[in-house]
Amino acid sequence: MIKQYFFIAMLSMIPAGIILYFLIHLAKGLLGMVSDRTLHKELDELAAHGESRRQAREASNQKRLDNGCQHDFDGALGGFPPGVCHKCGLASTKPNGACDHVWRAGEGGSPHSACEKCGRQYNPAKERRALA
Repeated sequence: MIKQYFFIAMLSMIPAGIILYFLIHLAKGLLGMVSDRTLHKELDELAAHGESRRQAREASNQKRLDNGCQHDFDGALGGFPPGVCHKCGLASTKPNGACDHVWRAGEGGSPHSACEKCGRQYNPAKERRALA
């Protein structure tokens, strides 16, 4: 009789183990779904924050460009960097760094320009040689 109960107990452990195996995998899958959902929520919040920062940067850039000049960023003269208005010297987008460059045409035989705030020089002939 004891052998029979032992045999029945051993046989019942096989389906219980199989059921336990599937329950563990189900729990792992549910845990993965919950963690994915929280990660997607965090990513959406980061994307919204980045979008708001981008809009604020565009608004401040637009306010920076409202100085009464009819900007012409495409028709720059020879000595100005690309994307700079040759009338007022401001770039179409604020450059990275501390100085918001205001470019003015330089004196001399070769076309070049210099920032009137920090003194940085721009020489298109040297820039072309560096790119080649």
